[in-house]
Amino acid sequence: MTPLKIGTAEIVFFISLAITFGAAFIARVRSGRQSRDEDLAGRSLNRWLVGLSAGTTGNSGFIVTGAVGLGYAGGIHWLLLPLSWLLGDLVFWTLFPARLNRLAREANATTLSEMLTFNLTGKFARATSVIVALLLVTFLATYTAAQWLAGKKFLSGMFELSDLTALIVFAATIIAYSSLGGFRGSVYTDFVQAIVRMLGTVIALVAVTWFALHNTSNFSRNIAAAGGDFLHFFPNGTIISAAGFVFGYAAAAVGFGLGQPQIVSRYFAGKSPEETRASMWIYIGFLQATWIAMTLFGVLLRGVMPGIADPETGLSVFFQKDISAIATGIIFADVFATIASTSNGILVAMSQALLRDLFGRKEEGRGFLARLLTPITTILLGIFTIALSLVLPGTVFSIAVDSLSKIGAGVAGAVLIKALGWRHTSFSLFISVVAGISAALVWTYLGYDGLFNGAGVGIASSLLTNWVFRAFGSEKTLEKTTA
Repeated sequence: MTPLKIGTAEIVFFISLAITFGAAFIARVRSGRQSRDEDLAGRSLNRWLVGLSAGTTGNSGFIVTGAVGLGYAGGIHWLLLPLSWLLGDLVFWTLFPARLNRLAREANATTLSEMLTFNLTGKFARATSVIVALLLVTFLATYTAAQWLAGKKFLSGMFELSDLTALIVFAATIIAYSSLGGFRGSVYTDFVQAIVRMLGTVIALVAVTWFALHNTSNFSRNIAAAGGDFLHFFPNGTIISAAGFVFGYAAAAVGFGLGQPQIVSRYFAGKSPEETRASMWIYIGFLQATWIAMTLFGVLLRGVMPGIADPETGLSVFFQKDISAIATGIIFADVFATIASTSNGILVAMSQALLRDLFGRKEEGRGFLARLLTPITTILLGIFTIALSLVLPGTVFSIAVDSLSKIGAGVAGAVLIKALGWRHTSFSLFISVVAGISAALVWTYLGYDGLFNGAGVGIASSLLTNWVFRAFGSEKTLEKTTA
């Protein structure tokens, strides 16, 4: 086994890691002193904590691996992806976060299932809670596996470890501080990691731009060799296909905002609907700046370092070549922070869904063993997702996008119905969830995801199904429990 190499860059990275664990430890201490409603940190987050925590949690390993790889391999066309997402985010933030905070307070809800079943009764209310929890745990597990794959690529390149060793070490580190800090720890570490993320983004873009300008003739030659479509926004496509791409991913963004419990929980935890709504531009600004910057980094890197075998490792590869050790250490910390913040938030969200929605554990136990249940569940879920990452086929990008699309298709429509106060019953809401995920699975099976993201198809199916069954079903069948 290759000896672990420790230099200035690695020391900078370990310092940032120690700060992250320190934030999780502080959160654990505060949790012990403030046990009330601890699952959501007392519902007291200000706009900066809401916006940056939601942003870093949503800013997954895809940003520092997949986005770089797409820019490197496909060119500026892939800037359309964050811009399409921006369109969906503007719709989402105009309509939903403040409503979600208000409804969660009214329902005293910690999880999406608890919010969805508020004011509903009967067997279909319970069925809705269970199916939503199962969908979330299933597809969040595959999404977490994608984060572990991104982390493996980062750590194996940084320390020259084998793929398996890098995977286990990376995942175990995140699982450890996730189980230590809980929800409050997730928010605190997100805030620390957001600062690292912004610093790393600036350093990465400045560094690759400097190298591009340092040898413009070589850069231009490499870009030309990438192909004539590399600098075209609409390569080999029509206006119709481009519109399908834009609106498909805009729909996916709305579905992402409504259906990701690790994100939605941040809106639940805002100290008021107004404060939650005020975090809009903090979230959007952070997400768009980092996503666009990393895609541009990949585009520029193609001109600076052509021939990288795995473009998704481009960020780590670039900063191991004649770059300042301190800057490299910050980038190492940046990549870790980006992947870790998402993985951490998902593990906590999955633990809440399992314990509260599937196992019915609504209150934190007072005994020592009872308080260990949440961290133990987090650890077990972490181990399961590590094993899953070893067998899942696909890239970080393909696994992450498929997982997010399926969650949006299955859950987002029901959340939209609830948040906007549209009429529904226990039965119609349950059927809408089934219809949404079923439509998305069929759409994927038919191979149409490339034309229009399946999340939009699932949301439309979900909304239509709720309307049909509420409007035309018999009151007895629908269990007259309309919210």
